[in-house]
Amino acid sequence: MSTKYSVNVDIGKRTVFVRMKGVFNDIDMRKWSEIYRQATSPLAGKKHMIIADMRGMKASHPSVAEIMGAEIGYARRHGVVLCAHISDDTVQRLQAARVCRQNSTGDDVTVDVVSLEEALKVVTEASHLLDDTTPLKSIRMPLAK
Repeated sequence: MSTKYSVNVDIGKRTVFVRMKGVFNDIDMRKWSEIYRQATSPLAGKKHMIIADMRGMKASHPSVAEIMGAEIGYARRHGVVLCAHISDDTVQRLQAARVCRQNSTGDDVTVDVVSLEEALKVVTEASHLLDDTTPLKSIRMPLAK
């Protein structure tokens, strides 16, 4: 199974759309990380959100997950305050949750959703909180009230 991925950024809505599919090896994940970081650099330091559509992505070897985890940690430190995660593979979803926790203490950023429609709804409902000037690391905190 080959890998497919894309990273698209809506600067105006401060939303990143990530699509990943297939079985990633170290080289694939490093390429994805480079593309991700380049695409998201205009948002670095600004609160922004991600829709991570990983339907069709399979669980990765630990070395590959480590590369992805490092990028998740970088993203969280540079402005990601909400990530709507879509997956259709239970093992991949569990691995992604573990990698997020390991690279983002407490991981209060990730929201598991079941469809692109639900992800868009979650992002739309939270978007007004992007301009909040409080130093929150997650915009889910106000939503939890």
